[in-house]
Amino acid sequence: MTAISQALRKLEKIVAANTDECADIESEKTLVEHAKTSAAAFGQLYEIHYSAILNYIYRRTLNKNAAEELTSNTFFNALNALPKYHHKAPFRAWLYRIALNELRMFFRKEKRRRTTEQTFLWKEDIERIYFHGLNVEEREASMKQYAHLHREISNLPMRYQEVIAFRFFENLEYFEISQILGKRMGTVKSLIHRGLKRLRKQMEKQDATFFENRH
Repeated sequence: MTAISQALRKLEKIVAANTDECADIESEKTLVEHAKTSAAAFGQLYEIHYSAILNYIYRRTLNKNAAEELTSNTFFNALNALPKYHHKAPFRAWLYRIALNELRMFFRKEKRRRTTEQTFLWKEDIERIYFHGLNVEEREASMKQYAHLHREISNLPMRYQEVIAFRFFENLEYFEISQILGKRMGTVKSLIHRGLKRLRKQMEKQDATFFENRH
């Protein structure tokens, strides 16, 4: 698992540079309550969380148009369901849950129309992912690595894709993932462990030395 872990940790640091901070919890609770009756307050929530949700969906789909559409659907559904939100989980965790449902429907549709050979223009599809502090050659190598890893993760069962994406691409802690998924923290840890184990075996079959430095 060493090569897989190193690759994921490296990408985790890259993605961290593009992850914004959540609003103060107590202030946000007040804002959420106002948003139940105020369009302006909901607009503030939209501004606070839009980038995080868009980037999450984009990193799952690597499809700019789909990400924008699913993000729009997420906030539309959140607005309609807001009267039922009662702070059992942080607001962003609730948004992630709605976004996750949108993604699940999207992937089911994609699976029905996907060909056996997945088309993937890695450089164009990763245009929203930024790799800071790297020279041109390093950046291109990291982009290729990201594309390869993303493709391999997309071949895992959905339950593993979801937890790995939250843990390594969104930099969420186990308890945060458990809030989103409505699962016990031990279950989340187990899913991540099994998912990484399966990912390692899968990638070893494809290319056991992909993450080694080579020319």
